[in-house]
Amino acid sequence: MQARKLFKAYEDHVGQNKREYKDSYQKVFKEIDDSPAKYKGKPVEFLYQPMFYTEGDLEGFQNITENLMKILNKTIEEYIANPAFRKYFGFSPLLEELILKDPGYNMNVPMGRFDIFYHYEEGNFQFCELNADGSSGMTEQRELERVFMDSLAIEEFKGQYEVTGFELFQSWVEALLKNYREYSKGDAKPNVAIVDFMKAEPPSEFVEFQKAFEANGCPTIIVDPRKLDYRDGGLYHGDFKIDCVYRRAVTWEIIEHAEEVRPFIDAYLDGNVCFVGPLRSQVIHNKSVFAILHDESMSPFLTEEERDFVKKHIPYTSFFNNQDEKLVTYTIENKDQLVLKPMDRYASNGVKIGQDYSVEEWKEIIEKEAVEEYLLQQFCRVPKVPMARFDLDDVQFIDHNYIIGLFVYNGQLQGVYTRTGTHNIIGSIVECYTVPNFLLKEKK
Repeated sequence: MQARKLFKAYEDHVGQNKREYKDSYQKVFKEIDDSPAKYKGKPVEFLYQPMFYTEGDLEGFQNITENLMKILNKTIEEYIANPAFRKYFGFSPLLEELILKDPGYNMNVPMGRFDIFYHYEEGNFQFCELNADGSSGMTEQRELERVFMDSLAIEEFKGQYEVTGFELFQSWVEALLKNYREYSKGDAKPNVAIVDFMKAEPPSEFVEFQKAFEANGCPTIIVDPRKLDYRDGGLYHGDFKIDCVYRRAVTWEIIEHAEEVRPFIDAYLDGNVCFVGPLRSQVIHNKSVFAILHDESMSPFLTEEERDFVKKHIPYTSFFNNQDEKLVTYTIENKDQLVLKPMDRYASNGVKIGQDYSVEEWKEIIEKEAVEEYLLQQFCRVPKVPMARFDLDDVQFIDHNYIIGLFVYNGQLQGVYTRTGTHNIIGSIVECYTVPNFLLKEKK
């Protein structure tokens, strides 16, 4: 409820000082345009609208991540120990081999961004998806936070509140180095490679992480896994010997390009290089884990308390088979309460929300698109809050859907990332804006 009051206070500030806020917006727009906050080479689209959190919200987020991580770690450990359990995922022999390889440190999911639908008034939440491969958004949050902090949007709160943001770069360097020290059993600073498939120049976020690693004494390169060599037990890019990989390459692309990235895979399986994060995070990154956790016959290792957490906070999910007539009939008859989504894609690609389509369009999606490796999921109630939309002539506060990403480094909540839009899908394939996140504590 307190956070809602903060949103209302911002709306009142803007309404009483429209000209000043429009001028401030133009200044912020120019600063973001000149900042490293880029998506696919272009300045990130944003709203001149902070997201406000209280200490109670952050305590709730910490509890959410702690409970979730217990369940996810148990699921990964079950996969490693139980060949019968592995069959539920249907992974290829190569992917299974990569998952079973011990990374040399005790952290199954070093980095994750767990996206939730969070309702301020009730404190209720449901998970949308678990991003444990190539989690991103840190530069957008940092740059928007930096620029907004000195803008009118936040200045008007500083008299009554202590306003802080979320540090996401130095904390990740420290988390990665902790894992590397466990792997190497020493304190030497590693040569780091930030590795991902790239079609053009490296994303600005990679460059910012490179700066952070080098500021901590770690020589760092950004490289495509197809440009690596593995020789004499070492992984190289040219003459640069890599001690530690910060893996941004998503698992399905590694498997899809397995022959092209054989040196990367061989180095991983031989254990001669530290990889952060390990491929075993795919067990919980793949969206099929939601269906497995909901099926008691597949997940008997959960306690009653953990099962209750799953039922309350993970939308009901099942494997979809468009040849199952009974299931197809149910999917058509309950269109407006359901979502079809692929098991392993990102940026909302392939996600289809029933209420966004006519019955005929929905039937065509079932027949032609949801053919294999698709899930059927309960449609979550998406939270809304009025957010500022500035144009040349005016500013309006319009209800926006939003989704909150919880950054988790080595199992600990580290920060928050928020995207918003007016459509049911909030992602880069449709209208989508990023907004900065701030914790406000009332001054005593």
